[in-house]
Amino acid sequence: MADNALAFVFEHDNLQSLSALIGAIEVDGRFGDLEIRLLKSWAGLTEQIEALAVHHDNLVVGFSFTTPRALEVFDTVQQIRTYLQSRDLDNVTLVAGGPHPSGDWRQTLQMGFDVVVVGEGEASIGDLLASLYNGCDLSHVGGLAYRSGSTARFTGCSAQIEDMDDFPPFAEQFNLFSSIEITRGCPWACRYCQTSFLFGGRMRHRSVDGIVRWAEVSRRHERPEIRFITPDAFAYGSDGRHLRLDLLAEMLKGVNAVVGKEHTYLGSFPSEARPDSVSREAIELVRHFATNDNVLIGAQSGSQRMLNLAHRGHTVDDIYRAVRITLDAGLIANVDFIFGMPGEMAEDRRQTLKVVEELAAMGARIHSHAFMPLAGTPWADSPPGSLDERTRVLLERLTGKGQHFGQWRTQQDAAKAIADFRDANGALR
Repeated sequence: MADNALAFVFEHDNLQSLSALIGAIEVDGRFGDLEIRLLKSWAGLTEQIEALAVHHDNLVVGFSFTTPRALEVFDTVQQIRTYLQSRDLDNVTLVAGGPHPSGDWRQTLQMGFDVVVVGEGEASIGDLLASLYNGCDLSHVGGLAYRSGSTARFTGCSAQIEDMDDFPPFAEQFNLFSSIEITRGCPWACRYCQTSFLFGGRMRHRSVDGIVRWAEVSRRHERPEIRFITPDAFAYGSDGRHLRLDLLAEMLKGVNAVVGKEHTYLGSFPSEARPDSVSREAIELVRHFATNDNVLIGAQSGSQRMLNLAHRGHTVDDIYRAVRITLDAGLIANVDFIFGMPGEMAEDRRQTLKVVEELAAMGARIHSHAFMPLAGTPWADSPPGSLDERTRVLLERLTGKGQHFGQWRTQQDAAKAIADFRDANGALR
């Protein structure tokens, strides 16, 4: 194994994915002496890859990325391919994984990757690396798409991880820590969101003992801040529709016993709460067990027609109720909205702006997004979203009052650039 190396292209956006993948490699048992590196993106990337390739027989370079990064990754992979060819380096395998590659593996292969991991990477990464380093055929490894000559082959999506305790949430030995993923899957299947379509509609939870154990590991490495990755902050232990706040409370009590309330975060970044999950009992758990002063609430639209069209499964009234409960508890209500979703009409925009203004008047902060078609979702082929003048003016006014934040401009520009590229080229090639 000493002649083999693994490198991941690292950036802030893929910390969660890479820490979980490296954690899975650490517990695999076959890669104790494997050299693993994190490569800085994106300047000087080709030189970093060359430096590793000339000192190892086999080098695997992994990318994990989301749809907003797709064009940047495409350009980078083309540059790497050209550079490696100019240096006569043929011992480098480029592997892609993450939300965008899993949602559209065909396009990802067209970008220039040799292999795409499709689905839950922890379940595939060990067998993939063993096969690549030993020169074995990939057809027996589930969850892969790969090039075989001029043919693209697909071995099917990776098997869903049934017991989340089988894999660590981060890489302890590599000293790469991230939030603790406590739940995968979502029953709601919102048409813009990848979660249900990549991870399934059945919620799977890490056990309380498992979460507490990893909180202890994090504290032992002087990283006591505990945040959770979950589709719905208040759905732990449940099927996602019928909440089990008793199980959530048990988990939080266990984490508090390890790191204290002052280092525990619930319902804020990086996980939001569904409006229909917010209750006085749920918010009381935040107040009692967590240190965050805000709750992020996923409203997404102020039009009931659009909520129904997006398959959200909650009402506009649920949004008002959730914000009111949060504010009454003395917490900041940060409320997510997605502007420009497919099928949105003038009346839908008017209703959404009315809700935004009324929530702001109540004291909420608005967190804005521009709709971006994400690979693997029902709305993947829809036009990118854009904000009309009235919406932009309102958000700018709220920004001046400290009641708005968000990256809608960046998202709008990125979505348009990807759509323009696909319209001009048919696909990323």
